Amino acid sequence: MTLSVSTQDRPTIHYVGIPVTARYSEFGAPDGPNDMVPRVFQWLAEHQIVPQSGPLFVYRHVGGPEDPVDLTVAVPVAEPVTPTNGLVLGSLPAGTYIVGRYEGAPDEIPAADAEVRTWAETHGHRLEAARDDHRTPWTGHAEHYLTDPAEEPDTSRWVTELLYATA
Repeated sequence: MTLSVSTQDRPTIHYVGIPVTARYSEFGAPDGPNDMVPRVFQWLAEHQIVPQSGPLFVYRHVGGPEDPVDLTVAVPVAEPVTPTNGLVLGSLPAGTYIVGRYEGAPDEIPAADAEVRTWAETHGHRLEAARDDHRTPWTGHAEHYLTDPAEEPDTSRWVTELLYATA
């Protein structure tokens, strides 16, 4: 696992996604959050909308390790669009983010996440943000998957950004 952490000013990131509730143990299960990703890409392709990058998991509510998680499984788009078929439009607000750039298997993301939180606390950053650009509650946390598994099958080389809005 490789992890670098920094503070970055980021622009608004618009996305189209599917709201879902699942336990972490269900993310890889059939019809779990990971299965939603191709549905979003398919909808974008059908509507001739070019994705701006890989998938984005935007966390709305996170409890304990066994509690259900509310999130939006999304794909960034260049500008707001009007989704259909149960998809929603959202955006990560512009602002200062703590960004943990993690290279490694998805199974190790919780450990990387803990390191990012520790770094933020050590450097005096408060992470929780109450609302996104659409005034929807969210945790201020998102995971941005930058590696296309079809192009890089070795999970130890996958790159994920762990994003935390600063309050």
